[in-house]
Parts: sequence; structure tokens; C-alpha cells
Amino acid sequence: MNYKRRIFMAEQQYHTIQVLIFTLLIGCLSTCSNQQNPYGTTDLIEFISINPGETTTIPVSDIFYAEKYGLNIEPNREISGEYIPEENSLKLTPKDGFSGVSLIRFINGRVPLVLPLIVKTKTEVTFRCAVPEKDVAVFVMGNFNNWSRTATPMSDDDNDGIFTRSVLLDDGIYEYQFVIGNREIYDLENPVKVDNGFGDFNSLLQVQSGAADSIPGLYFLQTNDPKKLLFAVDTKGAAEVLDYIALINNQPYPKKYIKLQEKTVCVDLSTLNSGQKEGILRIVATRNNLPGNVITVWLDNGKPAGNNADFKWQDATIYSLMIDRFANGNIENDRPVNHPELDRRANFQGGDFAGLTKIIESGYFNDIGINTLWISPVNQTTDKAWREYPEPHRYYTGYHGYWSVSPKKTEPRFGSLEQLQNLVESAHQHGLKILLDFVSNHVHIEHVYFQENRDWFGSYELTDGSYNIRRWDEYRLTTWFDTFLPSFDYENSPAALSTMTDNAVWWLKETGIDGFRHDATKHVPYIFWRELTRKMKSRINPHRALSVYQIGETFGGDDLIKSYVNNGMLEAQFNMNQYFILRRLMTDPQSDFNELKAGLEKSLSVYGYNNLMGNIIGSHDQVRIMALLEGDLTLAENGVERAFREPPITVDEYATYLKERLLFCYLMTIPGVPIVFYGDEFGMTGANDPDNRRMMRFDDELSEWETEQLHAFKQLTKLRNEYTCLRRGDYLNLYTDKDVMIYSRGDREHRLIVGFSKSPHKRTVTFTLPNWLVVNKLESLLGNDYCTAAGKEISFEIPGWGYDILRIYSNL
Repeated sequence: MNYKRRIFMAEQQYHTIQVLIFTLLIGCLSTCSNQQNPYGTTDLIEFISINPGETTTIPVSDIFYAEKYGLNIEPNREISGEYIPEENSLKLTPKDGFSGVSLIRFINGRVPLVLPLIVKTKTEVTFRCAVPEKDVAVFVMGNFNNWSRTATPMSDDDNDGIFTRSVLLDDGIYEYQFVIGNREIYDLENPVKVDNGFGDFNSLLQVQSGAADSIPGLYFLQTNDPKKLLFAVDTKGAAEVLDYIALINNQPYPKKYIKLQEKTVCVDLSTLNSGQKEGILRIVATRNNLPGNVITVWLDNGKPAGNNADFKWQDATIYSLMIDRFANGNIENDRPVNHPELDRRANFQGGDFAGLTKIIESGYFNDIGINTLWISPVNQTTDKAWREYPEPHRYYTGYHGYWSVSPKKTEPRFGSLEQLQNLVESAHQHGLKILLDFVSNHVHIEHVYFQENRDWFGSYELTDGSYNIRRWDEYRLTTWFDTFLPSFDYENSPAALSTMTDNAVWWLKETGIDGFRHDATKHVPYIFWRELTRKMKSRINPHRALSVYQIGETFGGDDLIKSYVNNGMLEAQFNMNQYFILRRLMTDPQSDFNELKAGLEKSLSVYGYNNLMGNIIGSHDQVRIMALLEGDLTLAENGVERAFREPPITVDEYATYLKERLLFCYLMTIPGVPIVFYGDEFGMTGANDPDNRRMMRFDDELSEWETEQLHAFKQLTKLRNEYTCLRRGDYLNLYTDKDVMIYSRGDREHRLIVGFSKSPHKRTVTFTLPNWLVVNKLESLLGNDYCTAAGKEISFEIPGWGYDILRIYSNL
């Protein structure tokens, strides 16, 4: 047999022998320690989507991490698999006409594993653009092709002046424009358009194939039996065509322990072996082989994990803060930069490690329901003010931490390395995890790496004489953020790659932090993330009870964002596209909650139903959400220019706080990890950088409205921390119209209903529950009286900008 390249054909006799061997190996090896076996893995192999009719090649390290690789693929009638050892990659080709879910069984060394694959069909969408000019190149760009101006050309084959291009798209919301020569325009024939934040509009397209109506949903039924799981199958189809796929860790769960009766699935947990009792169970219902949502159940000593189980990153509520702007604990290290053209808002303002440590030890974060802190970069930065390249050429300092000049020294204005270590230790003593913002894309020109190793970096001068400065999408992997911020050239500098990945590992070891927020992720090539994650999984994770968590920052389409999220790179990224929908939804009276529903369902389809993606309503790079909600700024206005104008933005309308509470409710109750930007918990306002980075305020520094807002925030974080179904449960949309959205989250212990309205007026909504959902009693967990139940009919009377979270009581 040729071990350089194995192509397996599905011959029946050979297939039978392979299945027998695979089954025997599962029995022999299912309890072996992955740490002792170099071919084993502690990763959970995720469901991976591939396109029909195409060959997809995936690096095996993106599927799972192991010290050694040597795959032997079992034949599969639906998808052919080819392992390429010299590349350590897997070639996957669906058979003609196949769509749906399939399990690729394989053995790595002597360890049996399963790769769950979903072959997705897409909807063909044709774009049309009338172009009066002759001999001009026309393209369509949007978040479906990462806003590439040249990747998707259009053509006018019949010379009628109408350029067309068909593309295959998943269900979801898409923004797009046409590129005609040097012009960029929205679709004049499409009446639906949105502000794009650059003084113009993007056209908006919603793709709905109708496929979602035919696939089955799987939802928890509540039970008191810890050795049993019950699920309802929600489908419009007949029960006899239903099936399911179940996995325990990375192996099939024996079907004899699962019963499908009518539209109920019962899973027996009493026969789990010792290696499975702390495992992860996944189950998905199928109809005509088309899969619905994937249910994930974490097990703790053979029982579904509850609130008393060990922390999982799905349990995180992350709080983002900028050290210089948070708390000043030591005025002796205050040292603002002196420069005649430097605005005070772009200078150091005194926050430091000592101040943050005091806030940690005061119990502030515990009181507001936060369990994870993301802190801004801590590396030593430049002592000077630098003029930015774009007009109006303002001067800034490195107070934010993103202009590093040293690989291992902390910024003296923040404190010493020892003080940072004490901060992390104090956080851990108070039940808090720490994520450090790590900058791998660039350094400051004063950095020792740039001074001594110019060949590690690219150049911002292009061959045509133009400057490659902030050309985010056109030159994604080589653009510089400014003339004094050189970007690494990792693809052509192995030394830079090795040094910077080692540096990240050094910060993990030296400080004891729990993970990273990675700046400018999409501008750093995949090779960097794979090398960094390999080092962390080999050098750090084996020595820790909780694996390192990495979350990235990428502005782009879901395909680009998802390309960095897998077992070989990052655990998550910020869910920017959902944030943009949310922001538009709350600022445009004509917007529709159905856009958010479609965007959320697209997100769950792409990133998984128990994903670790970061859900946000604000960040240090965006206009404060309160300024947008109040109407002090529109999405089309320049938030940076407003930041430098007087008087500063203030919150003057009480209704603005009500709108933000609605966003709090959404943030704390949807799948994913909520991320709160400091000050948002009480309604801090501001334009864009640097006005969105005002000094933090506490206690009696807050107004009466702000204190009330903080109380509402704490109510919601408390519920998220109390009910595991809000962190690890299923998701089911119950009702959506233009102004109202209602959905349910459930697990084996509880089922909740979440509802809110963006209408300024009271709304009464009536909807019907699924047949499997039995309601004996409804209780508002927020003490409201908005809802009544009559059998399957639920009536929700929601006040203007109102929301509620209801608990359903059923007979168990």
C-alpha cells in the first residue's frame, strides 16, 4: 500500500473489515489517556460544513491537535476522503447529489475518531447592475466576499448594458455595492439600503431558501432524572422519516442507548464508561439526512453539568477595559506626554495596574456579575506623540497600548511586571479570568525588533508609488496601520514567526493569564495562528485545568471570520456582523427584527449552536452605543471628528437608557459569550476614539439614571449566571415582527422565554407555543406582569422599549 497517498474505495468486503477493526479499536482505546498517546487529542472535533460538488482541503491540525498525525480513513459512501501525509491535510469530496450530514470515521495512529461533516446546499442569487459606460470593469462586492473590489467580476454577455453575476449564498443578511471603474455605488434598483458609516449606503439583501422549514429542531425537555436526557423533535414533517446522530466526545454514541419514539428522543446516560463521564455529548436530529441544530451537553461525573460544575468558557461574561482609562491607583507613575499639538483626550490619563487591582479587590466585578476581564495591551509603549498619516494628521500617544516598543517590559505608567502578576493573582482569587490583549500584527518603529530586524517586516510603499496605509481589504495581510507602525511579514520571515509566537507563550507563563484577545486578526496570516495555537496546546494546556481561550478581531464576512475559528487557530472572534445588525436595528425606525432573527440564525449555522463567539454592543473602536441610541451621532457621521468637538456628548433622554437595557437583555440571553465595554453597564456615552475611552466612573460619580441602569444590568447578569440554559442551552425563535422578538432558551433543568420590543409604544402580541412545550405556570424573573397563558396561547403585553424573561413551569 502506498503510504504517501491513500485513496480509499468503498468496496463492500474491505468496508466490512474496516468497520470491524474500527469498532474493536473503540472498545479497546476509548478510555486511554490522550496525554499518554501522542496520536490522541483533547480537542472536540467540530461539525464542519463543506460545499456540494466541490473538493475541500483542510489542514488536519485545524480539525484537531495531536502531537503526531497518521490518518487512516474508513471508506464512506457519501463523501470520499483522502489523507495527504506530506501536507498533513484531508481532501474531502461529496459524491454527486449528496447533501446533509455524514460521519467520516478514521484512525489517527491507533486512536479512533470521527469527523462530522455537513454538506450544505446554497441559494443562487443573481446581481444586476445597469452601466451606461462602455469598456469599464464592473464588480460586485459585499460581506459575502469580504468586500473585495476585484474578486467577483460581473459581465454583460449580450451587450445590453446590464451586467450580471450569480453567486451561491447561505441564508442570511448581506450588504453589498457595485464597483464600476473607480466608482462604488449601491444598487439603485434595490429599495432596501443602510448607512455604511462612510457617508454612503450599502444595499441590503436577505436570502431565504425555505430549507429551514423542512429541517428538524431538537430541544430539551425538562426532567428530574440525572441519568436521562429527553429532547423534543420539532418538525413539520412526518415522524417516520426522522433520524438522529449522537456523539460522545469524538466517537459515535451507541444507538442502543437512544430511543426515538414519535417526536421524542431519550438518551440513557447510565452506561457511560469512566472516560465518558466527564465528556461532551452532542446530538442532532435529521430529516431526509438534513440536520437541524446541534445540541451539546457537558457531563460532570456522568450527569449533565450544572452551575456547580467547573467553569467552561461558555460560562464567561467578559468585561473589556482600557488600563489607562479605568482607575488610577498610583499617581506617582502618572507621566502624560508633553506636545504642543496633542489633545488631552489622546494623552495618558493615569489608569494603572494598582488602580485596577483595587477595583478587583473591592468586589466591583463580582457585584455586577462579571467573571472575565479583557485588559488592553500592557507592553511598554513610546514616550512621544506621533502624527497619524490620514488627514487631519492629529497627534496621538500610545496610551491605549497598541504601539509596543518592548517584547517583555510593561509600560512604566501602568506598573511593573510584578504588579501585573499580582493583579492576575488577585483576579483569580476573586473568581475572575484574565484575557490579555496581544498585538501580533505590528509594533512601533522604536521597537527593538524593528530596529534590529528590518527584514522581519514589509514595506508600506507599493510598486506604483502609493502608500499601503489602512488599505484594510485590498492589502489585508500587508497593510500598515500608519507609517510608524510596521506590520510583520510572517510568511517570509520564519524568525519573526518563531519569535512572536514564543513571546505570546512567554506572557502566558510569566503572568498566569487565562487567554488572549488578539488585535487585527484578519491582517495576520493563518500560519501565525496555527503556530501559536500549536505551541499553546503543547506547552500550556497540558499543565492547566482550563484550556487557554483566544478570541480574535476581524471585520469582514462570516466566511472570513470563521476561517480563523477552529481547533488549529482561535476559539472565537467577535460577532461583528451581528453587532452591525443590532446597531442598525436600534437606530433606524424602519428596521425590522426579522433582520436580527435571520442574522442570529445565520450566526448559529456558521459558528455552531454552542459557540464561543463574542457578542458585543460596543467596543473601543466604535462610537459608544448610547450616543447612537440618543441620536447624537448617526451611523453615517464621522465619530472621530465629533470626538474632538465641544461640547462633549451627554445623555439627556431617559428613553436612551431603556433602549440600552433592551440590548443588555439580548446580549445576556443569546448563544455565545457576552462582552461588555467598560462604562456601558451604566450607560456611558461618547463619540469614537478617543471620546469613547473616557475615564471610568464609580459609585457616587454616577447620576441617578446611571445608578438605575447599573441595577438593571446586574439583574440580567445575575440571571445569566443563575440559569445554565442561558449559557449552554438550546435556542428557539417563537415570534418575530418588525418591533418585537420573542425566543426561548432551555436545558434539562429550565426553560425560559425572552421577549422585548423596540417600539416606543406598548405592544400586545399573541403567539402559539409548539405542541411539545407544556406550560402549567409562567413566572417573570424580573418581577413584571406582562404575560398571560391560556393553553398554548401566550399573550405578551410589552411596554415601550420593554423586555422580560419568563420561566416556564411544567410537570416533570
